[in-house]
Amino acid sequence: MQKLMINKLGPIEQCELESSRFMTLTGFQASGKSTIAKAIYYFRTIKEDIIELAKTQALHLVPVSGMEEEFPIYHNDTLKSALENHLREKFLRIFGSSWSMSNEMYMEYYFTSTCFVRISLKNDTKYTTPNYIWITLSAGLKDFLQKNNLSLVATPLGVDEECLKTFKEEIYKIFDDGCTVVYIPAGRSMITLLSQQFGYIYATMDDIQKRSLDGCTKDYLERILRLKPEFSDGLQGLAAYPAGKPTIPRKLVVQALELVKKILRGTYRYSNGEEQIVLDDGKYVKINFSSSGQQECVWILNLLFYYLLRQKQVLFIIEEPESHLFPESQKYITELITLVHNCGHSIVLTTHSPYVLGTLNNLLYAKTVQAKHSKRANEVIPALFWLDHDHFGSWFVKNGVIENCMDPEIHMIQNERIDEISKVINDDFDRLLELQDIDAESVVL
Repeated sequence: MQKLMINKLGPIEQCELESSRFMTLTGFQASGKSTIAKAIYYFRTIKEDIIELAKTQALHLVPVSGMEEEFPIYHNDTLKSALENHLREKFLRIFGSSWSMSNEMYMEYYFTSTCFVRISLKNDTKYTTPNYIWITLSAGLKDFLQKNNLSLVATPLGVDEECLKTFKEEIYKIFDDGCTVVYIPAGRSMITLLSQQFGYIYATMDDIQKRSLDGCTKDYLERILRLKPEFSDGLQGLAAYPAGKPTIPRKLVVQALELVKKILRGTYRYSNGEEQIVLDDGKYVKINFSSSGQQECVWILNLLFYYLLRQKQVLFIIEEPESHLFPESQKYITELITLVHNCGHSIVLTTHSPYVLGTLNNLLYAKTVQAKHSKRANEVIPALFWLDHDHFGSWFVKNGVIENCMDPEIHMIQNERIDEISKVINDDFDRLLELQDIDAESVVL
């Protein structure tokens, strides 16, 4: 069981949670949900960091005629020191400067009982900056990095594929994690609004400007720019020629397409450099003229559908999928996320929406009810959406700490957490009613 621990990072005072294949984080504004989500992203992408660093190390050793001075054959960094330097820079890109942080800050992730990575701050005159970011790697991980230093073989044509495949298999085994991580941040509509201009804007940015972007947002932007051309024939075209094999059951693809259509009120297409919402009559609306709800959710839907077809294990970290959506559409997007999860993918979801949480509770309860009433439960909620509570966790973030908000008896999200804000509103209304009762009594007297 994977486990995350955070101490005094941003709004989080103390956090310890065990990972589930489907996790929700809810709570008040600025309570720390995004901090936890970004910490999960930070740690779960370390295996890809190691792979890319090993490839870069191998390519730096390949002699290229006329460029020996620019790319010397000998590379000074070991794989271990390169990873430590990368993780320091990555921390700053995701969480900001460490200067103002408490020197008691640390975060730690256990991938297995023997594989972990810890990030902490060290205040020492040896280092030129206060709160130096200190990296601690587990013994087994250090051994792997030392053993595989300069282990990849490369030629001027690139890294040897078989060698790279063996390296990946070993690193996935050490981390007990083969998931690609796809982070979908909040505030997506502005990126979509500048759809046609954004490719140009991003291309003209220099490396320093790109590094100044939040690391999770930068990953999201680059992923979208890479994948846009895949949608030239729309989602239906993507489904007609899936790259993954074996192909997933047609029933799942049809169900996913139906949900996308209900949420978008159309379907997505990238044509002649334009992002479009294609309507039932064949007409289309440019994405920057579409509704704010469509702009917010379109790339959640695209990424879920794209990786559903590829069948490569993915961890989706999705912030506020309900943004700008009508409650009915919030229900549909929650069902789509659950459908993708049930096809072997993992989910981390941050949300403020009682509709999202209420839908998840229905899907959890449907799985429980089906034990006695399988056929009838399927008529109410299709079995494709049912959630298994054994792989589900829900956490409430408040005042810098997290609380498990799953009811241990009925295995559902506690209703008081879903209704917490409703209770405040209802209490205000009850107090107003009391004032009206006082006025009525005074009239009688």
